[in-house]
Amino acid sequence: MNVMVALELFNFLHFLGLAFGLGGATIAAVISSKAEKDKDIGKAYGKIMHSIVKFIWLGMLLLIISGIALPFFVKWPLNKQLLIVKHVLVVWIIIIGVIIGIKSKKIGNLTPVLKEKPSLKFLKAKKQMKALSIINLILWYAVTLMSAFV
Repeated sequence: MNVMVALELFNFLHFLGLAFGLGGATIAAVISSKAEKDKDIGKAYGKIMHSIVKFIWLGMLLLIISGIALPFFVKWPLNKQLLIVKHVLVVWIIIIGVIIGIKSKKIGNLTPVLKEKPSLKFLKAKKQMKALSIINLILWYAVTLMSAFV
């Protein structure tokens, strides 16, 4: 494969991964925020989040694959220190994403039925998941911002 074609292909995959990952995380945060205030959105939230999460993980997979490949085709100097920091933040996004997935299953099992009062475990898990989601969203934007300087 021609080096320039490979560079363009992996660069495109990197941008596509960024769109899916960052876009999905942003959409998830907006819908989550709206779901807390609107019960109708709250009911739909659980049904649509599964699809959004798939986009986020697909984005992360594309970013990892293209991120590993791109340095082999890039002919200009890279800021290796910043690239290492960026990679560490990506690892944290993955770790926190896995924790969010585990917590969301826990919340699903603790969700109050009909007019049942939410348990303390449910409220605590929901609060933790919200905090982790905000941290992850901030990390997604930080990594994106760093991309301009690597």
